[in-house]
Amino acid sequence: MNNPPDMLPADRQRFLKEHLMSEIAADTNGARPRRRLVWLIASPLAVGALAAVTVVAVPDHDHGGAAPAAPAPSASSTPSVPPTSSATPLPGPTDPAGMLARAAKAVASSPDPRARGNQFVYRREIQDGARQTKHERRSWFSVDGRSDSLILDPTMENGRSPWPARLSDSPGTPRAASFDNPTYEFVASLHTDPQQLLQRLLSFDRAKRVSGMPMTPKLYNQFSFDDVQMIFQNIAAPPAVAGALMEAAAKIPGTTVVTDETDAAGRHGVAVVGTNGTMRVALIFDKTTGAFLGVREVLLSDLPPAGPDGLPPTGNPSPGAGNGKGYDYASAILTSTIVDKLEAEPAS
Repeated sequence: MNNPPDMLPADRQRFLKEHLMSEIAADTNGARPRRRLVWLIASPLAVGALAAVTVVAVPDHDHGGAAPAAPAPSASSTPSVPPTSSATPLPGPTDPAGMLARAAKAVASSPDPRARGNQFVYRREIQDGARQTKHERRSWFSVDGRSDSLILDPTMENGRSPWPARLSDSPGTPRAASFDNPTYEFVASLHTDPQQLLQRLLSFDRAKRVSGMPMTPKLYNQFSFDDVQMIFQNIAAPPAVAGALMEAAAKIPGTTVVTDETDAAGRHGVAVVGTNGTMRVALIFDKTTGAFLGVREVLLSDLPPAGPDGLPPTGNPSPGAGNGKGYDYASAILTSTIVDKLEAEPAS
């Protein structure tokens, strides 16, 4: 797992290479290739974020992977994302932008777990897709990136993967945390003003992602959205930053907001929608609490064409899309909290 300090992790490089190749194919052939970009984690880079200790009523299943031990959770563990509220929501805005703004404000005002650098972000989630069976995944990501992290997933080789690599894995030259190598600690340092956060996202130097090729404004925008997806889907964010990220994502050129998207557990939420080259990607949030619910990805070739504004298509997938599932990848975050030890799980 040793990476030179100025190089991206291999999984990240693979995604970006496929992203670029899909753009070239689209420009050359006038059509998107009919295949899903393969993320190593969550989608998978997935690139698996922000739920809570409260667990959604989705039954557990034995998938044959190694079962983690269950030490006591950290005393500082604080629920960060409850399941979709079953109560009748209070009257509020019905337009997409208004719904997202209300959700962002709600999550920004929720309690901050104030994670320490030597702790871990624990997440339990459901993943499903056109090329995989529905399964449960658990992960422990180091808050400061300087301890081993771990993913337990029955679809992975041996059912487990020590990802992501430590920031200090390059001998003598630790890799710095950034949008290319995000950690919870790095995300916690981001601005909580959506406009300033947007400017930082759009101005981040991503030249090494497309070495030897021009970095177009379209790629800058798509990579910015990809970075937001990476944070929510894998890293998690403190409440105030999460709210700012939601609103900043909606301001990235080429994204839009829709009032109803469904995660892998069937929960409905408001979503910020963008593209990653071949896929329409929806980041789904609870309409009342602002909790991050999950991701839904559909091949652009299975959707109606984008309108003249160039925004992601909002129509329904074609019949049979995603091998009959209607999507090529979906996730549902069931639990997300801070724990003290690797493989520790919160009490039920």
